Amino acid sequence: MDLVAALKKENRLLKKENSACRDQARLFELLIEMAGSAAEQKMLKVSMQKTLEVTARLSKVKMGSLFLLNRDGMVTDSLLTRGKVSPGMRSKIVGSVLDQGLAGWVRAHLEVGIINDTQTDPRWLSLPEEPYKVRSALAVPIIKQNSLFGIVTLMHPVPNHFNQESIDVVQIAASHMALAIESAQLYIKLDELHRLRQKAMERDLSLAREVQESFLPAQVPRIEGFSFAAVNRPALEVGGDFYQFFKLPQGKLGVAIGDVSGKGIAASLFMARFSSDLQYYSSLYADPGKLFSKINKQLCTRAKQGMFVTLIYILLDVKTGQIRFSNAGHISPVYMDEGGVQTIGSHQAKGPPLGILPEAEYGQDQFLLKDKGMVLIYTDGIIEAKNKDRMLFGFNRLKKVAAAYPADPGMLVRQVVDSVDRFSLGQGQSDDLTLVCFKKEAFGPRFP
Repeated sequence: MDLVAALKKENRLLKKENSACRDQARLFELLIEMAGSAAEQKMLKVSMQKTLEVTARLSKVKMGSLFLLNRDGMVTDSLLTRGKVSPGMRSKIVGSVLDQGLAGWVRAHLEVGIINDTQTDPRWLSLPEEPYKVRSALAVPIIKQNSLFGIVTLMHPVPNHFNQESIDVVQIAASHMALAIESAQLYIKLDELHRLRQKAMERDLSLAREVQESFLPAQVPRIEGFSFAAVNRPALEVGGDFYQFFKLPQGKLGVAIGDVSGKGIAASLFMARFSSDLQYYSSLYADPGKLFSKINKQLCTRAKQGMFVTLIYILLDVKTGQIRFSNAGHISPVYMDEGGVQTIGSHQAKGPPLGILPEAEYGQDQFLLKDKGMVLIYTDGIIEAKNKDRMLFGFNRLKKVAAAYPADPGMLVRQVVDSVDRFSLGQGQSDDLTLVCFKKEAFGPRFP
């Protein structure tokens, strides 16, 4: 008979353990549904509530409490049967129970605490205005990694309700459910860490954007006889595209547009440093090809993680309209006048991007900017923009826009950007968009 009774008891425990496992699985499914939703902040409370419900059901009680503790033995969260109470009252109840009550005894001894009759056991603490009658109680420690993780306390209005089987059942169920609670805690911590990192990254990006904008011209040049327009719109908070104007001696103006490989903070800071170098060396090297050779060698010695720059640099003589320019792996400039739209620059003079080949040589092209002639330089974010069918905006579409607005640099720049936005509607901006355009008017220039 003893063997039969033992087998029956073991069978009951296995059934209840199986039930606890199913409850645990359902809880995990619920937590997965909550993750990433507006309800994720309730994950911990849901896990605690489910744990209390499962242990109460398996031990056939309707009253209980659950305390979660940190490694210092301090309560980090709690769930009380008496329902909603004020934070002050909850703190008072938890403090009293852990100081003088059964849960406090369990925390101190790390053992199961069982009370057969609350009227005769000094470990039971009767609280004022208690909404239920308690005559027997069971408190079970939940141990995780050799530390007290929590204490589940169950109560019944009849003496001697709990026995060894109750202890075994609650220990098994609490152990299973604690895994879900721990997972919810970890998820909340990771989510909070992610949010903090996200905020820090947003602050860094905002600061990097301010740095980048400080290196871009505050306004386009105002030179009698010429009109200028420019736009820079990063795909991310910060980007690698840039443009610059350099006022140089002897009535010269340097006009540059470039694209640093990559995006984000690294590209932005690389661009800021490069823009500063370009401004300095453009005053020392009047020949665009020699300027490129000098900067290229510098970039090759300090370039990291394979970063490089494509660049167009135009040296404009505002007195004569004479232009000399070099191209380092960039898209060829576009020239517009009464004769139409065409690209300019020879293949022989074009060199590789800056920062790749230390011994690369760079040539230069030159031509005369006639009255009413207009030059457009831009980055690949324009022609490589894609629509919903993954088609590219392409040069032909750019050429049509340029042909439709050959008189006003400002209007042309706006229309190009608007055309790209309409073309790629709904696809988002995948790359930085930067354009610079200038025109020689029909009257004589004067460099201030």
